[in-house]
Amino acid sequence: MLTSKPPIRFVPTLTEVVRPGVAPPTAVIDREALVEHVLQALKPGLEQQLRTELYALIEEQLCKALPQWHLDVEMAVNVAVAQALVERMPPKI
Repeated sequence: MLTSKPPIRFVPTLTEVVRPGVAPPTAVIDREALVEHVLQALKPGLEQQLRTELYALIEEQLCKALPQWHLDVEMAVNVAVAQALVERMPPKI
């Protein structure tokens, strides 16, 4: 069976001689620069994740504390109103 596919136009060519057992020279890596580069790449995503998690924790704590705060404010207002009423009463003779 013959196919009518056209021949490949571009054939990859070898441009570097590779000898078995000989490793190419390795470049010196600046560890601090690499760490800084990785941190800069990760920083925006990490900051967003941290904000999201912190907001969720804060919201959870507020939801837990809110009922007690309402009771505390209500009790403080009741005490203040009771004291104000006592102070406004005429003295008993």
